Amino acid sequence: MNKNFLGTILGVIIVVAVAWYGYASWQSSRPNTSGPRQAVFMADGQIFFGYASDLHNQVVLLKDVYYLRSQPSLTPADDKAPAPSTSSVDLIKLGDEIYGPSGVMRINRDRISHIDDMKSDSQVNQKITEFLNKK
Repeated sequence: MNKNFLGTILGVIIVVAVAWYGYASWQSSRPNTSGPRQAVFMADGQIFFGYASDLHNQVVLLKDVYYLRSQPSLTPADDKAPAPSTSSVDLIKLGDEIYGPSGVMRINRDRISHIDDMKSDSQVNQKITEFLNKK
């Protein structure tokens, strides 16, 4: 066989291998939004909900992020008895805050306690569905 032919074949194989590696790397860094959402439990107690990727890397990517915010409910105090302390929990979509985040979080793996897949019928997923249907 001709040396030019072997060199061309080898070049094509290298280009295909590099392209395949790049595509596979790109796919592994994209969150699987067709699968279950994950609950990301932070070491400080905060919990974020979304689609996680890069789970084995030092920085985990979380997209379509929601979190819980507790708000105290104020009830009028009775002169005779102190009012019981109650609070409500709101589901917040990341992106509406005053500093204008993009809705994507990059979380240092050292700050994560653990990550759980959520059931599709969980209360958080039901609240997210209600939130999306209101739009």
